[in-house]
Amino acid sequence: MKGRSGFTLLEVIVSLAIFVAAFASLSQLFTLGSRAAVQAALETQATVRAEAKMAEVLAGVESMEAAEAMPFEDDPNWSWALEVNEGPHADLFELTVTVAFQPSVGQAEMTYSLVRFRRDPQLALDIEEAAAAAEDGS
Repeated sequence: MKGRSGFTLLEVIVSLAIFVAAFASLSQLFTLGSRAAVQAALETQATVRAEAKMAEVLAGVESMEAAEAMPFEDDPNWSWALEVNEGPHADLFELTVTVAFQPSVGQAEMTYSLVRFRRDPQLALDIEEAAAAAEDGS
């Protein structure tokens, strides 16, 4: 008999099974990569929003009073909260800004908290008043 050229049915089935397994693995990697990219983008946006809100609080644009689930003006899916606690020392406050993303269907959730310590602003005002009163009294 002459040698036949071509593939046997078994070889075709095995190669097809290898191809399907490789394709399934690659599609899982693609899905995982796109989820990681979305998560990284949300994390970056949460960090920027928390830093911006903390800067507003420290600058006095937002009051330094506790707030819960306040929506951002530019995107209602994002909200922020401010927690004000006594710090580890007298006349020191612990400010915690928490930013949260409330996703629509099929999106990932994201929560990010930023903590800063700030001296009591009233302390500086009291010192200025005492200095002004001492200056007027002399």
